[in-house]
Amino acid sequence: MKRLFFNSIRTKLIVSFLVVALIPLLLLAFINKQTTEKALTDNARQALSAAANETAYRIDGFIDGNLNAVRVEAILPGLAAYLGIPPERRNGSPQEMLATETLTRLSRKDTLNIISYALLNLKGRNVLDTNTLDVGRDESGQDYFQEPLKTQLSFVSSIRQSPTIPNLVTLFFSSPVRDAKGNILGILRVTYNATSVQQLVSRKTERAGAKSLAVLLDENYIHLAHSTTPELLFKSIVPLSPNVVAQLQREGRLPKNITEELAINLPDLKQALDTKQPYLITRLTATGNNELSLLAIARLQYQPWSVLFAQPIAVALAPVEKQIQDALLLLAIIATIVTIIALAIAQLLTKPVIYLTQAVAEFTAGHLDMRVKMRSRDEIGLLARSFNSMARQIQESFETLEDKVKERTSELANANQEIITLNEKLKVDNLRLGAELNVARQIQQMILPNPHELEIDGLDIAGYMEPADEVGGDYYDVLQIDGVVTLAIGDVTGHGLESGILMLMAQTSVRTLQEIRGLDPVRFLDVLNRTLYKNVQRMNSEKSLTLAILNYSEGRISISGQHEETLVVRKNGDVERIDTMELGFPIALDDDIADFISHVLIELEPGDGVVLYTDGIPEAYNIRKKQYGLKQLCQVISQNWHKSAAGVKDAVIVDVRQHIGKQKVFDDITLLVFKRQADVTENGNLVNNIISSK
Repeated sequence: MKRLFFNSIRTKLIVSFLVVALIPLLLLAFINKQTTEKALTDNARQALSAAANETAYRIDGFIDGNLNAVRVEAILPGLAAYLGIPPERRNGSPQEMLATETLTRLSRKDTLNIISYALLNLKGRNVLDTNTLDVGRDESGQDYFQEPLKTQLSFVSSIRQSPTIPNLVTLFFSSPVRDAKGNILGILRVTYNATSVQQLVSRKTERAGAKSLAVLLDENYIHLAHSTTPELLFKSIVPLSPNVVAQLQREGRLPKNITEELAINLPDLKQALDTKQPYLITRLTATGNNELSLLAIARLQYQPWSVLFAQPIAVALAPVEKQIQDALLLLAIIATIVTIIALAIAQLLTKPVIYLTQAVAEFTAGHLDMRVKMRSRDEIGLLARSFNSMARQIQESFETLEDKVKERTSELANANQEIITLNEKLKVDNLRLGAELNVARQIQQMILPNPHELEIDGLDIAGYMEPADEVGGDYYDVLQIDGVVTLAIGDVTGHGLESGILMLMAQTSVRTLQEIRGLDPVRFLDVLNRTLYKNVQRMNSEKSLTLAILNYSEGRISISGQHEETLVVRKNGDVERIDTMELGFPIALDDDIADFISHVLIELEPGDGVVLYTDGIPEAYNIRKKQYGLKQLCQVISQNWHKSAAGVKDAVIVDVRQHIGKQKVFDDITLLVFKRQADVTENGNLVNNIISSK
């Protein structure tokens, strides 16, 4: 139903009108929203930055004013006069009365925030204090005593908790007291209630905007003031190291709580403070507000403190939400007007199309005499006239359709009969090819040497040949004539009956030439090649074969002919690979190969031997398309050479079978293992004559 609705021309026209009308408005609204958001964000940043800088300026002014004040107050004559007399003469002296009156008057200039004024001697002992309970207290370990003595300048301490009064936070100002010659006699110390600084932070909060907040952090990022969450006072924004926590607790700058309660986790804020960023957008989760907030950061001049002003971004961008609502209302009104106009235009444009559609539906229902009556000159009128012409042609074609169907049916019947005839012929050809393969397979098995032919004194011989699914032309033979043992192995190119016939001719030729006796390797292979070459030419075939001939007698073996590498295996399992590429040429490929034929002579000690094979073994593939390889063949032979020839053969065939797995065998697998068991005293003249004649 939905597909039919959206496939109608009327719907497409309405949607097109809406897209054309609303997309520019949506684009304009989006650009306006982005511009307004940027402007509001910039305004919020400026407001927060102004509030933060103003607050930092006021705190700096407060600190600077009190530093100047305590510096001026420290030079009042009554204070220097009191510290200048010996301690034993101070009690009840006029100087003590004057100094006490001076400190009392100074403390009354701000009774709300000044807690006490005190004089400390050069040993850090409190000798005179408006808070008489502190008189005699040793304050030599405090920074407000040590720093003025070291720098000879006024000093302001960090905000810390009072060790004696709960929930009281204090701030100390101090300055050296000098005599007329400029010598330091002691330290004037002023104790301030630090809530005065906290009030400076929270006083300007609302100026930065609705729901804004202010925070004061010291150099360790510990909260000194917070306008909305006082529970965070004296907590760091990230956990501090245990050594730092212990030091700050000794100085009274952190409460003696468990370490986990002394910090919150605001790593983004710490990074911004470390890198001195002026602005930051993050979530101040510790305040109970998980909204994104915009922060402005200002830094003090007289203390390594930072003032932060923050406001939720949603509050800063509230006007944008109102603007979006107004834009959506405007879009709805425009969409309604455009839809009404589009409906009217669509009705005007689709009426002839609907009429034409109905006519086509009637025509397809079988009313072949249906024609459209339309006089318009536009594209729809042209379409109507084209429909009428098409309908007339279809009606005429339909009347002759039955005759054409009969004609095509007859043609299909004839074609079907031809297909049946071809199918029968293919069956006959398949039977013939199957018979040829069976004959070739039988020929291949029949000409292999019998087991008793392999039983030769002093030698251990084992052979194996497995034809592929499509019979190839692998061949091996073992012959013994006049004490000379001849090993032959060959591989005819291709598969099928032709390959089997050429393999049979090769076996017959080798046996015939071997019976002649006395032929050297060159003449032996040359005569064999000419014989097979002429037969192959008569067969009009392109077959050829690789062939290796090995003659053994009295511990020496001669190798000639081109085939796979011959493997000479020593009794300790070492394998020597003899390349036969330079020892011959493929048989039946050319009529004269005498110049290409050569031979090598190998000495075999008892326990040594030779392994011959065809390419079906090293080129056997497993299911992952990996070849078995000559390297693995040599490794298996070496590991099993201590066994009999049959044992070596079985080990190789088992390993090849494991490698192939369930894969189809594509080539014949042929293997011949030859081992010398012990010295024999058979006549070796024939082999020697063959070698010497070469």
